[in-house]
Amino acid sequence: MNPLLSAEGIVKSFGVTQVLSGISLSVAPGEPVGLFGPNGSGKTTLVNILSGLLPPDAGTVRFDGKEITRLPLDARYRLGIARTFQIPHPYPALSVREAVRVALAVHPGKRTDGEGPRGNEEGPAEDLLARTGLFDQRFVPCAKLSQGCLRRLEFARGLACRPKLLILDEIFSALSAADEGDLTALLRATNRDEGTAFLLVSHNPPLLKSLCRRILVLEEGRIVRERVV
Repeated sequence: MNPLLSAEGIVKSFGVTQVLSGISLSVAPGEPVGLFGPNGSGKTTLVNILSGLLPPDAGTVRFDGKEITRLPLDARYRLGIARTFQIPHPYPALSVREAVRVALAVHPGKRTDGEGPRGNEEGPAEDLLARTGLFDQRFVPCAKLSQGCLRRLEFARGLACRPKLLILDEIFSALSAADEGDLTALLRATNRDEGTAFLLVSHNPPLLKSLCRRILVLEEGRIVRERVV
């Protein structure tokens, strides 16, 4: 099976400091993959490159058979790569529903109601909010959400593009046990029911083992181990 996402020889430096030193990895269609490493190992730099937020100094990134090395984040989103951020960036003045509708409007694909990109996204937005447990908060300003609800909102916005791949940067960070359990169930269901692949960055080895088929261990800018779970 051809990989959905592949990276070959990724190198990135900031000034004289080399952060990534020839990283190569792949994610198969529908595969849940974990990425583990200590602080400073280059995890966030790597996912920024894979998602299009940063260009590599060297190396190539391919997605679904196409080279995307220089494509920006918004263009990759339209191809079906969604990501969350370690620190959520909500739209403080928007309601939860409005924030999801913005994500739906960016993606040019057909909606669940058959409308095109200029159509009415209210139905699909509320479907996503119900699915992610945010329906009751749909009129709440994003600035007033708890940490757990912010993580769910990021997840809902990622699902708006009907992603083939979710890149999740520490999405479980600072969550309560209840919120972690809810988000774990949501991620499992998305992978199982829709075949969505994901690359999950986490400092929590038991969590990675419970969710992922493979775990890549990153140290000092290199993948030093790969564990099959």
